[in-house]
Amino acid sequence: MYQAQKQYSFDAHLDAVLRQEFNETGLQLETDRQCIRLLPRVEAGINRVVVGLGGDFAYGSDDNTSAIAGVPRTLVRDNYRSSEARLDLAFLSVRPAAWLRLQGGRFAMPVALTELVWDRDLRPQGLSATLETRPGGAVERLSLTAVGARGSHVFEDGRVGMLLGSASAVFGFGARHRLELLASFLKFDRLSGLDRRLRRQNTRRADGSLADDYEVADVVARLRRDGRVPVQVVGDYCRNTALRARNQGVWAAAVAGSTRENRLRAEYTYAFVDPDATLAAYDTDDFIWGTGWEGHRGDLGFRVRDHYALHGVAQAQRFKDSPRAADRRHWISRYRIELRVAY
Repeated sequence: MYQAQKQYSFDAHLDAVLRQEFNETGLQLETDRQCIRLLPRVEAGINRVVVGLGGDFAYGSDDNTSAIAGVPRTLVRDNYRSSEARLDLAFLSVRPAAWLRLQGGRFAMPVALTELVWDRDLRPQGLSATLETRPGGAVERLSLTAVGARGSHVFEDGRVGMLLGSASAVFGFGARHRLELLASFLKFDRLSGLDRRLRRQNTRRADGSLADDYEVADVVARLRRDGRVPVQVVGDYCRNTALRARNQGVWAAAVAGSTRENRLRAEYTYAFVDPDATLAAYDTDDFIWGTGWEGHRGDLGFRVRDHYALHGVAQAQRFKDSPRAADRRHWISRYRIELRVAY
């Protein structure tokens, strides 16, 4: 009897960021901050089974969990601790068939959400299943993904639960153009144990607990053009269907170039997020606030050499839903210089 030969694989990767940040005075964070983060990971596989482990090692000049002198209370602004060493990934991935992928443990988000609803620093902790088919022709890929997770934040979240269902389709137009459509629904529960500093701008009751439910419908469209200078345009709209007001968010981005295939990469992002558009603990931390803000971000990257890119980032944002009228009118400026490494 013929016995198929076992196929082994091993991959090791390292991502690193060295950041210098300049912030406007008066914010609830340090005016100037420095941070170094290393994210190594390894994956080992045999046939259709893969095991992965990854770490997160960070050292920052600030302590983002402590109060700053002169500021009565500091919200946790980042979805990671400024100085820590922790396990970031620990998962088992199995492909029992070419069209099915199962994951368990702490893994990278398997759905291509934008940071409007899920921060790239966070990992779902639980189970996921993805069904995928490639019909051919203009429809290049169809997929369905389900994720069930608890306790997925870096900080104490009281084992907040998340159920996610998602469907996506990728269409090809000629040899160079791709359109991806993604529709997802996220439901968060068990919110009572969420760290008070992670409740951010979501509406709260007098006792500090979250006042609302978060059942978020999210739709993303990505149009890509391949070629010598790749271009991508992204549009994302989310709506908390459990509410009737202050419940919407918009994320729009455009990217041209690449620091891997090209010398330069330019990116622009605009976002407008209502206070209860999504559960603020889990969306992007780069714009200071979780929800309740409007902002612009420009990112210009330059490839120094293979695996190394230098980026300059400029941001302007306002706390549009602040209880203070002066905050709602004031646009805050922030700047960053980053050396990004990817092996």
